Amino acid sequence: MALLETMKKVAKQSQDAAVPAAFLFGNVTATSPLTIRVDNRFDITGEAIVVMKQFRAGYYPTHQHSGFKNAPTTEPKAGGAGDAAFASHDHTLKNDYLTNTDDTSEYYYGLAVGDKVVLLRNQGGQSFLVLGRV
Repeated sequence: MALLETMKKVAKQSQDAAVPAAFLFGNVTATSPLTIRVDNRFDITGEAIVVMKQFRAGYYPTHQHSGFKNAPTTEPKAGGAGDAAFASHDHTLKNDYLTNTDDTSEYYYGLAVGDKVVLLRNQGGQSFLVLGRV
């Protein structure tokens, strides 16, 4: 029996090597600690989840966006290309889109319970990269 099990294991590893990564979908079920239910089958948490700064709540150094500080306001945009669709116009900046808290940083809201996310699982399934919200 041990030989048969070893052969099955080798065959599976061989098959898995042909697919080094896989896309999966999940739902955020908790934020502290971050927990994601993957394909309604299992939960991942802790160091198994790799999260880019855009999906982590906090302030991060960046460049300045004119018109965002002390929103809501409007920001004029110049037209171009002679096409009516690109004529000069204003954009209303809403508090929901407020990112700058000062001239040199941005705030990201992070993931929230109920967010649907797309994940990239590395070969072996030991870590999952959050690619974005769906």
